[in-house]
Amino acid sequence: MVRLARAADAPALDEVLATSFFDDPISAHLMPDAARRHDGLRRGMGRVMRTTYIPHRGAWTTEELDGVAMWARPGHPKPTALELMRELPAFARIFGRRLPRAMGAFAGVERRRPEEDHWFLDIIAVRPDRQGAGVGSALMRTALDELDAAGLPAFLVTSQPKNLPFYERLGFAVTEEYDIGPVHVWPMLRPAQRP
Repeated sequence: MVRLARAADAPALDEVLATSFFDDPISAHLMPDAARRHDGLRRGMGRVMRTTYIPHRGAWTTEELDGVAMWARPGHPKPTALELMRELPAFARIFGRRLPRAMGAFAGVERRRPEEDHWFLDIIAVRPDRQGAGVGSALMRTALDELDAAGLPAFLVTSQPKNLPFYERLGFAVTEEYDIGPVHVWPMLRPAQRP
């Protein structure tokens, strides 16, 4: 059963995020020190989940807390310049001297988002021992049903070639390809479906 994530779910979901993204090419590029990466992912992605997605009803999980999908809806407020400045010390502790590289990677994704109203899949993570069991599909289907009812498109960026067929089955298509440092990435768009 898929439901909106609650603040009380965050500690368990921090671990899902960290284990799911530990070997992700972007994670390795931005946090090359494997000994520190797990903690950095827990703190960084967990902070984004707590401050951005849970309060704005954009984080979905399962009753078993074995996956999480974080979506920005149209009108989802972006952080103000002041809010971003407040977050810099926390992200500087996570990324260290790679902070400019991380900020550039995030800005590159933002520049490629469609100008029209859309839903943006920022992060989807499934506990490694549950991958392939339908958790990711269930998390995606819940959000896609809602955005389809509103007649809106969806956008995401992936750095995992193995994920392309999964997203294509859900109606996404690659719109371009580019590199973030040594990592090749694929922005994907799912056109609006008729409600």
